[in-house]
Amino acid sequence: MENRQFYIQYLHNQPVGLRTHILNTNTFVWLQTLFTVADLVAAYKTATTPLLDGISLAHLTIHYVVDGPAIAGNTLLTSIQEPVGSYNQPLVIKANNGTGQGISNSMSGAPVGSNTGMVSGTFEETADTETTVSLLKYHHIADSLKDDDCVVQIVKIILAVTAGEFSGSSFKNLPFAFLEGSSGSGKSQMGFNIKANIGDRRRVHYLLFDPPGSTSQRIYRNFENISKLFSKCYVEDEHMYTSETSSPSCGSLFKESLYMYGFIFELLSNKIQSPTVSIGPKTGKDVQELMTSKGIHQHRPVFILDECIAISDQSLKKVRFVRNCFRSLGLGLVMMGTDSRAAKLQLSIGGSSRSDVPMPWCHVFGEFPAVKLELTGLPQTLPRYLKSIILNSRPLFAQLVAEEIANNASDFDELMKAAFIKLKSVKKIFGNLYGQLGQVRLFHNAHCQLTDLESQSTNLENQSTPLIHSHFAQLDGKKNFILMNDGCIQDHSASWEPSSVFPELKNDILLYLLLMGGKGFSACYAGDGKQVPYAHFLMKAKSNPDYRSHILYFSNAVQDSNDGMFLESLLCSTVCLASHSNGVKGIDLKPFLLNLVYQLQIDKPDSEDVSILDLNRLDGITFTVPFLSPPNQKWPDFVQIPGLNFNWLSRARNSEGFLKQQRWN
Repeated sequence: MENRQFYIQYLHNQPVGLRTHILNTNTFVWLQTLFTVADLVAAYKTATTPLLDGISLAHLTIHYVVDGPAIAGNTLLTSIQEPVGSYNQPLVIKANNGTGQGISNSMSGAPVGSNTGMVSGTFEETADTETTVSLLKYHHIADSLKDDDCVVQIVKIILAVTAGEFSGSSFKNLPFAFLEGSSGSGKSQMGFNIKANIGDRRRVHYLLFDPPGSTSQRIYRNFENISKLFSKCYVEDEHMYTSETSSPSCGSLFKESLYMYGFIFELLSNKIQSPTVSIGPKTGKDVQELMTSKGIHQHRPVFILDECIAISDQSLKKVRFVRNCFRSLGLGLVMMGTDSRAAKLQLSIGGSSRSDVPMPWCHVFGEFPAVKLELTGLPQTLPRYLKSIILNSRPLFAQLVAEEIANNASDFDELMKAAFIKLKSVKKIFGNLYGQLGQVRLFHNAHCQLTDLESQSTNLENQSTPLIHSHFAQLDGKKNFILMNDGCIQDHSASWEPSSVFPELKNDILLYLLLMGGKGFSACYAGDGKQVPYAHFLMKAKSNPDYRSHILYFSNAVQDSNDGMFLESLLCSTVCLASHSNGVKGIDLKPFLLNLVYQLQIDKPDSEDVSILDLNRLDGITFTVPFLSPPNQKWPDFVQIPGLNFNWLSRARNSEGFLKQQRWN
């Protein structure tokens, strides 16, 4: 039969949905597990534990209606036609205690796991077809990328960490891996690449730190149930990382009875399970003995935790606790998530992790496989310039543009506009301060620094890289490095001070083509989605109270005042933005000047309200302002768009090394 969900109701409790099929996450094939009414009875009893614990299966029956006769246990589920069994017309389960109304006791309607010391949930997923297809797509891409050098390098570390004898009672400071990158760089895909490369050399489990929400990527919904159960377990262990306590070290965790250990134990136990599992606390020794009995203690499993959120002090403690639970067992651990921020890693190096001789504590990886054209669904006959642009951009941008190419965008300017509209809906960069500052800095990439004042103090707790998680910046410096347990990068004596930069034009060309304005779209929008002038956009961001902690410096030593520095920088940005307003073919002088004046407005006038006195004196002058690069970056040679009129904008440097003037060449 087709995969169907039956809803069953007991007394006045909420109807519970039970699917006839479960997804085998190894083969990605839906397997039918419920065939008869008797199967439904057993599944309901298990799913609602401990609601009906005091009642044997023999005393439970299912009915079409409360006062109707029981349906025979051997009745095939295929004979129950919709809408019977739907949420609005659920089947009724009753206990045969002589009243015909079921057994009502103190447990009736109790939430799953209440007052029982158990956490209940399921490892099985019930994703819809579209969600399952998204998972298959990720696995298909992983098969193509699994042998990329970036993947091989990470897997080599993971296999080394999880090999050989490991004793939790005499904990060794095993490192973990952290995948760092802003949105769309390919972190989640990298998790699947790692799993594909490891193959059968290790058991690999992928899950989310927090369950997916309504706006989460579709791929995440394939791991909703296991992630819910995982989060329930660390919430039950909350006393270990409350604000009054510091989250414990790996060595001290091993002897504790924890639901986190219970989760790992149940997942590794390989039991023939019903759809629902109940998890109680276990010790590290319990899990260690289980791995030994299964012969996997010298090639220990790997866990990939995506969407890790570590922003507040409390969430940092929670992440540290969860991380140390895995490390205390010698398990392989890969953590990722834009909001995790590698910049915060130092804060969670506990005193017990430090040693007289610095040791590797975390392997940070920020390099991911490049886009492959065949994986975008585009034909090899694509024009060379489009191939080059797509292949030299991050995966998210490449995919958005590929989708619009498939939708037959009429020309390059229309292609960029359509992809930008999609991007704006995916990444809400205009609705928060750091997204806005990211847009501003994009126009100042080569000469305008975003300084986090708090992180310049001795208080490392305030270190962050907001443009990475709120925009599309990346960590400055080497993409892959080892963070030691003394807070320094390997072979460096000074403590690591993270900072962010934007990629070079040649390495992420669509970042600049999509987010710096074009024909029919701008780089500056208010929170309500309306286009605003650049100067208004900038001043609005500077008026935000949080701006005092994250200030853009418009420094230039040749200027006599701060106003001069600001004006020079403002003109540089607005000239660049105005040059984009007619697309890649450039713009005539008169409309360029009108747009430039518009971009300099502090208020929010409509562009047609802008006028310039005696502008008609320029009639007869034929001059086209080219589509300018961001200051002090040159368009790469591979950008050969038909009809383009590109050039580059520069601000020359004075003798002290500061940029002091602008020109286009």
